[in-house]
Amino acid sequence: MSENTQADLSLTNALQTVLASKQLPNMLNSQQTKTLCNILSCNVIELAERMLPLAASFSFAPKSNFHVGAIAVDKQQQLFLGANYELEYGPLTGSLHAEQSAIFNALSHQADELTDLVINAAPCGYCRQFINELANAAQLKVRFNQQSYDFPQLLPQSFGPNDLGVQAPLAKLKLNKASQAPDFAKASYAPYTQVQSAMFAYQGDKVIAWSCYLENVAFNPSLSPLLTLLSQLTLNHLSLNNVERFELWEHKDNRFSFKQELQNFAEHSQKPMVHHYYPST
Repeated sequence: MSENTQADLSLTNALQTVLASKQLPNMLNSQQTKTLCNILSCNVIELAERMLPLAASFSFAPKSNFHVGAIAVDKQQQLFLGANYELEYGPLTGSLHAEQSAIFNALSHQADELTDLVINAAPCGYCRQFINELANAAQLKVRFNQQSYDFPQLLPQSFGPNDLGVQAPLAKLKLNKASQAPDFAKASYAPYTQVQSAMFAYQGDKVIAWSCYLENVAFNPSLSPLLTLLSQLTLNHLSLNNVERFELWEHKDNRFSFKQELQNFAEHSQKPMVHHYYPST
């Protein structure tokens, strides 16, 4: 699975047996989780803790060299892995945190309500504010350093969606009937600006990763679709070598665009990009 997991051979062997593969997926379904817990004689949270080195192995951190793994657990006891991702160029704001990566991974798989977030390091204030956007943040359990916390303990006197009257905080993305690129852009969570944006990585005619825009009540923890897209590539064991082009789809009436951000990355990575507006004018 990874050099980081050699010390936990029983976990590695169990995963290879259950998955029938040496390649770790970016999520485990309920049945896989149950089977692994039975083999390893552990509960779901203990399994997630043991898998944190695997999650961290997806990290791309050329600036900090600080590799963080996170695993989101939903009500169905599915596990969704995430890891931090840093751009090699530009300011430090060009980074995605492991908690954000795991949460988007869960949302992109249409996860049920998240119950736990297991991390190999204490969440920073930025991530705590991002987590606070979740509809069930008040009920979420966060575990790190072998300790479990009710999320409100980590963000007392918080400022969240309720303070701005948001009726539908971040929960499931509207992807049930998504088939065309604009459908994924419309799944963006943007209660503050109503911006609809989605990015795709293509190999030939095949979409190998996608992302959409997620906002935050505190504004600056809002999640760029570019960073999420790059994280999704790594979680699928893909690199930029697998990408032939990037596409950005945005509503023509958006208040702002991610075109320049993607264009900068496309030039840096020497990949072509295509920008689409919808509906057509």
